[in-house]
Amino acid sequence: MKKKVVIEREWFISSKTTDINADYVISKEIGTGAYGKVFLAEDRRSLSLRAVKVIQKIRVQDYQTFVNEIEILKKLDHPNIVNIIETYENERLCFVVLEHCRGGELFDRLVKLSVFSEAQAASIMKQLLSAIMYCHNHGICHRDLKPENCLYVTEDENSELKIIDFGLSAHIKEEDLLHDLTGTPYYLAPEMMSGNYTKIVDCWSLGVILYMLLSGTPPFNGKDNNEILMSVYNGCFTFRPPGFKNVSDFAKDLICRLLTKDPSHRITAQQAYMHPWIQGCIPTPYPDLPQTLLVSLKNFMQSNTIKKASLMYIASKLTEYDIRSIRKHFKDIDVNGDGVISKLELINVVKSLTPEVTDENLKILVSNLDINDNGNIDYTEFLTGCLLRKSFSNSGYLESAFKHFDKDESGFITTTEVREVLNGQDIVHKLSTNDIDLMISEIDKNRDGCIDYREFIDMMAQRSLL
Repeated sequence: MKKKVVIEREWFISSKTTDINADYVISKEIGTGAYGKVFLAEDRRSLSLRAVKVIQKIRVQDYQTFVNEIEILKKLDHPNIVNIIETYENERLCFVVLEHCRGGELFDRLVKLSVFSEAQAASIMKQLLSAIMYCHNHGICHRDLKPENCLYVTEDENSELKIIDFGLSAHIKEEDLLHDLTGTPYYLAPEMMSGNYTKIVDCWSLGVILYMLLSGTPPFNGKDNNEILMSVYNGCFTFRPPGFKNVSDFAKDLICRLLTKDPSHRITAQQAYMHPWIQGCIPTPYPDLPQTLLVSLKNFMQSNTIKKASLMYIASKLTEYDIRSIRKHFKDIDVNGDGVISKLELINVVKSLTPEVTDENLKILVSNLDINDNGNIDYTEFLTGCLLRKSFSNSGYLESAFKHFDKDESGFITTTEVREVLNGQDIVHKLSTNDIDLMISEIDKNRDGCIDYREFIDMMAQRSLL
């Protein structure tokens, strides 16, 4: 059996010091923040649209805040959390390239509609709860959840949402306490004002959001921030706003459980996701995988390591439009909503669709898809295994993947460059030079000891994906 090479998604999120204008055409301003602006940009190779957050270092008192956000985003891999593409930096500015969500803020849509129906609100909450459950399971507390930090991917009324702005987020262990009073007054949990709190504060914020979605008004009000904070600290709210007149008791029950003042009795994101109102309004569809994706998974199993790494690079850069159908299948298979597919969840689906598959082949499939070897199938891993060739027929994606390996831009991928990519910039690795030479020899048609662009394209085009 060939040696399994662990590949991490974050290896493909580059931190560059080159000129961003060489890779992107930056155009109109689409947003603004305390420390900089957000611009629309077009990738010169793939022509994909991105959002570029431009941070002026001189305006940032604590630059570590932004370093923190970048490092957290690199580790988060969920269909409802904004995807970071790469970063650029010079002496004055930092550029964070993110996926472009063109549908606007949840806040703006709430203002436009006044209130959402229960079905609409449940759909929104199911996405947000899944994302926060994933964050909490990975030791991240967001600390600034609000409708302004939830963006729609498209203008479509049924568009998916993405949580953004992890600048105030914190790494936290299960038993850890946080102490900083940070966030937006309307959405702060009462215990944050006492200076000792846990990640469960995010669930309070989600309760405030749900209250607002169904009523059009916040549960805690005041003439100024001090009054708002006092109202929050008291933790008393009612269902008197007119918007609640026809809201079900199930929905009100979930609000009460999320807005429980005592954090030790407050419902968790996982419990809220399984609440009867969420599951009843938005029933979980029967997990399914089309035959084309099953064939893709089978072909992925037979791909060599360099190809798997290249496919993961491409999967991490594709737009939501490119992957929309695969994303739906991922979410359907992720029955418990924790943002990953467990080995059992995947095995159950594949077995139900192809009863003839052997247990041994199922083990091999799961092992191949678990590219980072963490015991689950992460979102980008699933995308990588299911990619159809049409998803990356755009030559810009292929060219970018090749250039990610070709560090010195010589037009050839060498053993040293493969080692650098597969090491995740770490010099120490279990891979020997012979291991990498063998990988290259499988692709190196002209036997010159390296991979040129033609050989790279041939590798990607081999009956790898339909």
